[in-house]
Amino acid sequence: MPKVMKRWIACLAPWMVLACAASAAKLEPVSVQLTYNSPNTTSGFRVGDQCFIEPSLAKSWQWNVSLNGNEMQVVTEGKLFRVPILREGGKLLMSLTESARFLGALAEWDGDHYRVLGRIRNVEITPEGLQVDSTIKVRPKYLRLTNPDRLVIDFIGGRMDVPENATLPAWWRIGQFDPSTARVVLEHPGAVAVSAKASPETRQLKISLPPVVSQDPAKITEPIIPVQNTKPNPAGIAAPSFILDQPQIAEDTNASTLLTIKSSKSLTSPPSVQYITPTQLQITLPDAEFRQMTSTQLESSRWITSMQTGSDGRSATLTIVTSRALAFSASTSGNTIRIRVSVPPRSGGLQGKVIVIDPGHGGKDSGARFGNLYEKDIVLPISVRLGELLQSYGASVILTRSTDVYPSLSERPAIANRSQAAAFISIHVNSIAKENGRSGGMTFYHKQDPFDRLLAECIQSEIAKVSKIPDLGTWSDSRIYSSGFKVLRDSTVPSVLIELGFINHKNDRAQLSSKDFTERMAQAILRGVEIFLGNK
Repeated sequence: MPKVMKRWIACLAPWMVLACAASAAKLEPVSVQLTYNSPNTTSGFRVGDQCFIEPSLAKSWQWNVSLNGNEMQVVTEGKLFRVPILREGGKLLMSLTESARFLGALAEWDGDHYRVLGRIRNVEITPEGLQVDSTIKVRPKYLRLTNPDRLVIDFIGGRMDVPENATLPAWWRIGQFDPSTARVVLEHPGAVAVSAKASPETRQLKISLPPVVSQDPAKITEPIIPVQNTKPNPAGIAAPSFILDQPQIAEDTNASTLLTIKSSKSLTSPPSVQYITPTQLQITLPDAEFRQMTSTQLESSRWITSMQTGSDGRSATLTIVTSRALAFSASTSGNTIRIRVSVPPRSGGLQGKVIVIDPGHGGKDSGARFGNLYEKDIVLPISVRLGELLQSYGASVILTRSTDVYPSLSERPAIANRSQAAAFISIHVNSIAKENGRSGGMTFYHKQDPFDRLLAECIQSEIAKVSKIPDLGTWSDSRIYSSGFKVLRDSTVPSVLIELGFINHKNDRAQLSSKDFTERMAQAILRGVEIFLGNK
């Protein structure tokens, strides 16, 4: 597979400076392409090294955009953020470069063509099958090839950001097919037994794999039965397999609300659920559609204020808006889908709550470093300032360390458990082997714990608004270690581990060492905790 030159386009200058500089520059029309979407040649403009677009183009990509003072507010891909605007020659434009940065996407110039690609950041074999994650939606395309037998999965609009020596069986290959198509290849006789239906555009692809594909091909002695491809209908479009009734509230209490959705036949896997914001959830079920599309305002429910059903032709979607930040769980039983939204424990604002803050590393363990800049020295003042802010709002605060000492990894979560804390927050800075190889901040939660995940969403969404470091979203710690991080694994209270940015990336480091970074991060984490506890 050809090697592809990578070039990050990211501007970490203050937005007011960016907007003023842009307004003095000449607009150069350019071609713009977002992942798998067709190139647009009428609504994109180059200003210096930046790309600006007309809001109508963003709306054609199903982005929710609205003018907010001197910025454009954007809701898309489960993120909410604001980017600079530019008024020039009677046009109102918004920064696509900054939007890509907030989304954790890769943006690059190719002559007068500007492309924004999803970064394929995870390819792994799980007990459930193959899982592939991208920072923004890409379009999967399947190819079955013979001599030798193999299944090829192309991700149109994606750039592979996983090392080619990733921990995968020898018969898997990953790489880049062309500048805007990432490729995963399963070269194994068992590929003929993998059922690969057409999939909608997605940030997370999951494919069930038969057990045979995990076996060494040289040791397979039994014949492998290929899956049978179904023929499309005369119009060339396969009808959805599942027809869904309207969602119904089956239970509504002070602690949670349960939604149920009946399907025309039994389901084999739960739907995917993603946060748009901490108070908006989108439930997606591939190969399904609702009998009727509706939008409903709910006045009788304690926690759900509205529901809207939809379809993109390949999958059914349900968007629910809640009155406050809530955790969720999703399951199926026979032909019934169950979605429960729940209030976090010890909710009700900060007054009287115990919050445990864990400044990572310390003492003998400096953590990540670059030159004379140490992780332990970056996270301590942020933690101390966060503690001061939380106390000013009535919370009781415990720091696992307030000086340059090293508490053990066991003691840190134990403090939160003994204190019955409302939240345990471990603050860190990231690093990878290659200098300038990765940029961005993320917040981890333990495995699929719903309250950990909600706390992570609440905090990361606030950090992303002010950090000026690319937003890589929220991650399960099982993607790094199968058992998760010890400080999260051993905690019995809602817990997160924040990675503020990469110390050995020049753009992240500029922010990490800036004078106001401590205050910005402390204020953002405070707001995230308030949202989690229902105080905002």
